Amino acid sequence: MQASPADMAQVQRAISKRIHKLNRQPDGQDLFGVELPEELQGEYPFEWSDAGMPKDIQRKYQKRSWNIRRSWNRLELYAPELLKHRETPYSVFEMSTAHGGMLEVCRHFGHSILGNDYLNLTAGQARGEGAYHRAVNDELNDRELDDYRLPIPKPGEAVSDWCYRPIIEAQKIPMALFDGGMVPYPLEDKSQDYLFCMQAIEHYCHPDDWDNIVKEFCRISRRAVIIYLNRIPHHLSKNEDYIAAFDRARTRLRNWNQNGFECTNVQMRFQQALGFKLTAV
Repeated sequence: MQASPADMAQVQRAISKRIHKLNRQPDGQDLFGVELPEELQGEYPFEWSDAGMPKDIQRKYQKRSWNIRRSWNRLELYAPELLKHRETPYSVFEMSTAHGGMLEVCRHFGHSILGNDYLNLTAGQARGEGAYHRAVNDELNDRELDDYRLPIPKPGEAVSDWCYRPIIEAQKIPMALFDGGMVPYPLEDKSQDYLFCMQAIEHYCHPDDWDNIVKEFCRISRRAVIIYLNRIPHHLSKNEDYIAAFDRARTRLRNWNQNGFECTNVQMRFQQALGFKLTAV
């Protein structure tokens, strides 16, 4: 008996869900049998429903235990040298910090930390609008509210709110609030040892302009720049021009050898090379 189109679609969804779960496994599993330090255990010191957090943030990111384990694993893969106390600690800066788990882990080992965040401006991507398609230094100030219904500041105004603010304030993480798609950034040359940009650069501008962002990363960092890309989102999965630009940008990251940095490590995720470590030379 031949399966109906509805049955086939259901099977395809089940397979896709299973593949996605397998691809996500390294995020939450214990990679090397390390018990997390007591300081990094426990949940956030507030009830999510009472914290003023946007309700549409994915449930998994509401759990500190998940955020910390996922962040610990990323450091194991990209910068294990940060998972130790050092006589001279490093300075670590993270673009688009979100819940701040990466910086919490780095702070535990005595490193100085600084986060960054801004507003979410990805809505309207299917129409060719928003951050995925904009050029570097495109203000995108024709909107009053961001994707989480938070007010977008006018040119020259400071950011007053962002979606993960209650978590960041509860965990006392120092922040530099600015739009990652506007260069130059308000940070001094070579002011940070490590710069992380994890699943965020595509929220700043179109892939054809990523080089301008990476050059800014290299200006700020002294030792290493770690960039982890998201997969191409579903609404752009059939946009041949965007896919071609995305692949060109990945190739440029793989071959990066400029601004005093070269690519020294590539990480696979979701059957693609999506993680890149650029090291000072």
